[in-house]
Amino acid sequence: MDQLPKIAELIYSEDDFGRSVSTTLSAVIGITCYLSTNDWVIAAFSAVIPFPIIRLVASKLHAKYAIRAQRNTARESADYTFSQLSQDEKTVANAFVNAGGCTLTFSQVNSLSLANAVESLTHREMLSTSMTADSMCETFVLDPLVFDAAQRYSQNQHQAECHCRK
Repeated sequence: MDQLPKIAELIYSEDDFGRSVSTTLSAVIGITCYLSTNDWVIAAFSAVIPFPIIRLVASKLHAKYAIRAQRNTARESADYTFSQLSQDEKTVANAFVNAGGCTLTFSQVNSLSLANAVESLTHREMLSTSMTADSMCETFVLDPLVFDAAQRYSQNQHQAECHCRK
């Protein structure tokens, strides 16, 4: 009888989602089979056989859900960060979007005449310097998550303008 609390603690402290789901569903299958047939051998086999399949399916579905949730959290964080930028900083980020990528050359950034916003983004660690692949030109690199948020913002603005014209 002392083992029962230990077993319950082990089951409820389990962090393997696939195992938890497969254990539960296998138990339901086993109990259902036992109640319908009154044969514990058939019930035991009915519970044991689907266990690995249920575990694989549940683990795969949980992994997909976890990745989707992680991406959504990163997207929300980037959108929030972008929303906190000043108008000049957003102009700099939109310059990257208009250029079509996360990098701009020094001359492209200097032509924006927004040195304070560039410096601010650098201090916020959203903008860094790098070299082109051929090491011939220095570039500014916008954080990819901030770039994606700026791209979404730009697309939303464009769609809003299109709807207003109709």
